[in-house]
Amino acid sequence: WLGMRADDFGLVTNATEGVNAVLRSLEFRPDDELAATSHVYNAVRQSMRYAAGRAGASYHEIDVPLPVRSAGEVAEMVLRGLTPRTRLLVIDHVTSPTGLVFPLEAILRGCASRGVEVLVDGAHAPGMLPLDVQALGDLGATYYAGNLHKWACAPKGAGFLWVTPRRQADVRPLIISHNL
Repeated sequence: WLGMRADDFGLVTNATEGVNAVLRSLEFRPDDELAATSHVYNAVRQSMRYAAGRAGASYHEIDVPLPVRSAGEVAEMVLRGLTPRTRLLVIDHVTSPTGLVFPLEAILRGCASRGVEVLVDGAHAPGMLPLDVQALGDLGATYYAGNLHKWACAPKGAGFLWVTPRRQADVRPLIISHNL
């Protein structure tokens, strides 16, 4: 239904937990930059600031002012906001406050050509948009965190984190319990 192999995702409480699992698992260096757009969900913003601060890295927001004229304009603004230091871009699939759908395909291709890993915050996409997570991975998404309790009508506490196979060994759960 979501275009993912069972071996490539795990269940999480919500997309924010999935984003945090990735941010807390990666090791950043002082010369690294973490980037998001001005549409980033505030909990994700705070998590990114925390992860960057722990490593002495920097956090940068790329301004995407409203109204937007086209998907191409949005992709161009996002890609222009990346720097040679950008190691990770966290990008919303659908923004929380406005419902703006980001042009992921163009952004993913541009990030892949620059060697920038991408974590997609897909909190609002499953059930709202046709979604093929593996296809997004083929375009360059490294991670995809989504909620199932919004448009997919699952109970609260139902989310997932997809990780591209080459990076799965690097991501650990936030909470260690009975099974690991």
